[in-house]
Amino acid sequence: MPPLSLSGRQWILKRQEPFSAGQGIAEILARERGISDLDAPGTGKLSDPFLFPEMGRAVERVEEALKKGENIGIFGDYDADGITGTLQLIHYFRRRGVEPYVYLPDRLTEGYGLKLGNIANFKERGVGLIITVDTGISALAEISAARAAGIDVIVTDHHKPRTGRPDAFAVLHPLVPDKFPNAHLSGSGVAFMFVRALEHLNIWEGIAEDAALAAIGTVGDLVPLTGENRTLVFHGLKFLNSLQAGPLKEMIESVRSSAAPLTSGDIAFRIVPRINAAGRMEHPSLALNALMTGGAAMERLHELNNERRALVDELTEVALQLIDPTQLFLTLRHKSFTPGVVGLIAGRLADLYGKPALVASIENGKCVASIRSTPQIDVMECLEHPQVRPHLWSFGGHAQAAGCTITESAFSALATGLSQSVRDMGINADTLIPALLIDGELFPGALETGMVRRLKNLEPFGKHNEEPVFLIRNLQAGDIRTCGRDNRHLQCRLNGTKAIGFSLGKYSDQISSGTPVDAACKVNISNWNGKEELEYIIQDLRKM
Repeated sequence: MPPLSLSGRQWILKRQEPFSAGQGIAEILARERGISDLDAPGTGKLSDPFLFPEMGRAVERVEEALKKGENIGIFGDYDADGITGTLQLIHYFRRRGVEPYVYLPDRLTEGYGLKLGNIANFKERGVGLIITVDTGISALAEISAARAAGIDVIVTDHHKPRTGRPDAFAVLHPLVPDKFPNAHLSGSGVAFMFVRALEHLNIWEGIAEDAALAAIGTVGDLVPLTGENRTLVFHGLKFLNSLQAGPLKEMIESVRSSAAPLTSGDIAFRIVPRINAAGRMEHPSLALNALMTGGAAMERLHELNNERRALVDELTEVALQLIDPTQLFLTLRHKSFTPGVVGLIAGRLADLYGKPALVASIENGKCVASIRSTPQIDVMECLEHPQVRPHLWSFGGHAQAAGCTITESAFSALATGLSQSVRDMGINADTLIPALLIDGELFPGALETGMVRRLKNLEPFGKHNEEPVFLIRNLQAGDIRTCGRDNRHLQCRLNGTKAIGFSLGKYSDQISSGTPVDAACKVNISNWNGKEELEYIIQDLRKM
């Protein structure tokens, strides 16, 4: 095995043959990723929303409710995907002169998903039709209770279904009851398709903002950014960058770091965390209000995001002191953890150790847990394992990110069962090593501005279409220094080319000027005072 990097990761090359000058690197990567619109990004078509088997039925039910003047309720999820999908439906009903009753659950006190108490609440308010957003596919008992109470439910969701179809009036899901052409729509993507169908495929007032919201939710929920999702995010970004006024424009300007157009990376690292901060730290309705009205609510979002970052840094240090890294499936609970941030802590542990991680809060004998995984382990499969499933009160999610609730007394047995579920997949500790996937080796002579500009046609970047990372060997490091808050970042030159490594400042004392290193890096063109310069964005370094 080759030596580990400064960050302790194993570098895995996706292709063994190095890239060379004049080879058409962007074209090679596009073929490998199934991207067919490299020369004309965004020219793909969106699927007909009526290809959802029950879309026609759902549209007819909404139109009937509008005609009869029924009270309409929307139950959305508390994350960026659910909130942006919910807002699209609010926009639709307001265009019809209707104000729906909207409910977003409190992540900290209620947890994920539709509950029987929510059905009772809708009933008390005289709601005759509930539309779920980014949730509902596994709420079988709750939807049956709604039906018994005389309330119809239209489920719009994309989470992995655990059992059969819920007893809803209509289900709009990429896999239920049959597969939609795009099986990887996000919750906000399903909502956008629903609105397109409700508008009978016509252009509507506010379509630009709704497409931008769908793009935010799609990037935020880490669905593959290929095919139709790529097209949706491409146009959503275009609309996002062309907004002239309104709360969404206010958010863009508040997070913009330069005059350059916003990218999918800006959505992922600047916009989505702020929307999610509301549900993690306070209440998701704050984010919804911020996106509808801006102003003080928007300012509060920024404050909560700063508080969230500080809290996660603090609690991650606690987790690192307590975690047993020898577990096949990392598990940890602590009374200082809160339900709003356990997923972020789990993500950091999974990245650091290369293993799936479950982190749980504790309150009144109940653990609320979030799980993050590595690409080779489907945690939903782990949760269905016979030594795990009996301990769960509830669970749901995706292959790489899920959540569950359990009693604290069952936590040790759950931890044992989760590690056993990994063993039963034929995976052992030797294969669970933190890894960095690299697209291929790049000879320094192949790095030139034309190639870097061509790579930009692969945007928008995201899951399954990540920004390319290259291995460049035997570079001489020089002008080494740290920068940023708490000297968090590393700046240097590699063979004379400017380079920066975000969050790599802690490794600055492990290299010195003249040190030969291999670099795993992205490539960029920086512009300072009108002067363009090639730049390495370092992901990791390895001593030779």
